[in-house]
Amino acid sequence: MNKKNLWLVIVPLILFAMLAVCVKAGLTVGFEGWAYSETVEHMSPLYTGIVKAITHIGDSAVVIVFCLLLIALPKSRKTIALPVSLSVILSAVLNIVLKNLFVRQRPDILRLINETSYSFPSGHAMINATLYTMLILLIFRYVPNKLRRLALSFLCLALTAAIGYSRVYLGVHYAGDVLGGWLIGFAVSLLVFNLWKDKVWSKKQLQ
Repeated sequence: MNKKNLWLVIVPLILFAMLAVCVKAGLTVGFEGWAYSETVEHMSPLYTGIVKAITHIGDSAVVIVFCLLLIALPKSRKTIALPVSLSVILSAVLNIVLKNLFVRQRPDILRLINETSYSFPSGHAMINATLYTMLILLIFRYVPNKLRRLALSFLCLALTAAIGYSRVYLGVHYAGDVLGGWLIGFAVSLLVFNLWKDKVWSKKQLQ
């Protein structure tokens, strides 16, 4: 991994560390309260139903099924499924470690769905940021059409943002939890992508 790519991994990790310190010190309370108020300003039964559907797109079961589908397809098994699955597994394990390290309790507000684990960083935000960041990297590697690359990448970004937003709206995460999840998820995908590129794709080019 060259220095430029290494810094792309290190920078979000540094930002996450700074955010974690602020969360522990209670410096994010004002921002998180404001973010929640803005998020639920237009709450309604219909809108809540839509947001619940969005958050379920990011559920672990959905992500696992998606990875299994990629593995089942011969054309995507080695080129896409393996780096995607490895990054998602690493992100999921790391999320458990971080949650139990920071042991932040869930928001004590109106919760529209049930969650029992710790709050920081958000697992939905982290795992889906990992998944969709990796997909964007692979899209730019394998999709030759520029317009299609941009459209697919925008869809991935929109899903990442929408799933993160849904966690705050549903009252199961603070905005800081979501931001922390995004930062680590982004870093995990960049790390796995660059290691995979260096170890696997570079070897294939030499053969």
